[in-house]
Amino acid sequence: MKAKGAVRNKKSRESFIKMDWIGYLKPVSLVVTISCILISVVLLIMQLVNKDITELKIDGPFKHVSQSQIRSELEGIFPAGYITLNVEDVVEQLLAMPMVSQVEAEKVWPNTLKLTMHEEKPVAIWNQKNMLSQMGEILPLALAQLQLPQLNGRLGESRIVMQHYQLFNHWGKRHQLALQALNNTASGWQLIYENDFQIWLDSAQAMQGLQQLEDVLYQFDIERIHRIDLRYEQGFSVAWKEKEPVVGQG
Repeated sequence: MKAKGAVRNKKSRESFIKMDWIGYLKPVSLVVTISCILISVVLLIMQLVNKDITELKIDGPFKHVSQSQIRSELEGIFPAGYITLNVEDVVEQLLAMPMVSQVEAEKVWPNTLKLTMHEEKPVAIWNQKNMLSQMGEILPLALAQLQLPQLNGRLGESRIVMQHYQLFNHWGKRHQLALQALNNTASGWQLIYENDFQIWLDSAQAMQGLQQLEDVLYQFDIERIHRIDLRYEQGFSVAWKEKEPVVGQG
């Protein structure tokens, strides 16, 4: 009798264990099913939305950078899917081009990448062979036909020379003088304005020298002056445009 009772209890426990596993499996199975459905929906949406971007629309001046160069630069990035195409990668790749200063990139549904290109604008000739941007960056081209100011300096000085050019040019415009050349030499700054009117400034006190000149410039007829030298501790010298220049101490 005891033995039979023991057998009934064992079967009862096994039945309970089986029912317990089934109870656990039902919610797990439900979660897996819902997850599969969600993944399928997401993949379907991705497939519908992530259409290939195959059209490239480019706006720009195309003076120094051509459309073919831009397309070539984007090889490996474009074309791509609407979602997978990263416009930041596009901008970074194009900004690496020497004559590109700014890029705006936009994805236009359903299959177009729109680019707006801004090119570097040469504002001066550097050491008779290169061009300089407004930031003093050396540009990889030389356009002899452009009538631009001539800037000269030593290796690595392009930025500081450009900064001084902008200061000296701004000063000149206030006096209706166009700065045509600027030389950074061991002897100081040589400013050459139109009509070959020259100003020499001390390298360490250039702006102070211009301020000193500002106070007395109205006393002179600039058209008669060839050179004003402000590299003296006291005063300045003036060389006139006569055949035999007369130097006066201010």
